[in-house]
Amino acid sequence: MLNISKIENMEKDGPREPIPETTLPSPFDDYFLSSLRPSDFPRLVELYNADLAFILFSPPYPYTLDDAQWFNDNRAHTRFPSYPGTQEAWVIRSKSYDGVLVGICGTHPVPGQSEHHFRLGYFLAPEFRGKGIMSTVVAEVLKKFPGAIFDAEAEVANLGSQKVLENCGFQHIEDGGFEETWPASKGGGVRQLLKFVRRG
Repeated sequence: MLNISKIENMEKDGPREPIPETTLPSPFDDYFLSSLRPSDFPRLVELYNADLAFILFSPPYPYTLDDAQWFNDNRAHTRFPSYPGTQEAWVIRSKSYDGVLVGICGTHPVPGQSEHHFRLGYFLAPEFRGKGIMSTVVAEVLKKFPGAIFDAEAEVANLGSQKVLENCGFQHIEDGGFEETWPASKGGGVRQLLKFVRRG
């Protein structure tokens, strides 16, 4: 089972040193992974209140600086003892854009499951989509969790997200699809989602 108390105790130790940066392999070596920084908060507010508000289910809307602070203080820097050098939120940055946050890849522990079971989530800012970046990001992040199980979801209509998962070794669970009622503030309606899994 996931050792929540161990993680909580680690989080109470105070501010953490950032995870070492990871540059993506060529041809995406303009991009690198790092930890979330307070200077990223306005960028998160900008992105989560734009089209991401209608794509992502979990983030609150409207998204505020207080929401970004909460995420930073409670989730983004969570470390996983079984996987040294890992964290919950992997910020994707571009060297050409002065290290601006261009997306996030999240590795979230699955409640009630083992400490080797995670849920994957990710997004890119609109101007960085369709370039093949995210498949490389996900592959690089997964290398940091050898042997772990990862679950993921993608909307039926989001072929790009499905392609990322397939490129990174995820298998579509044929009978795992489900419906999700979207918040009215994010466009409402019922959406169809597919489930994927990657084992080790």
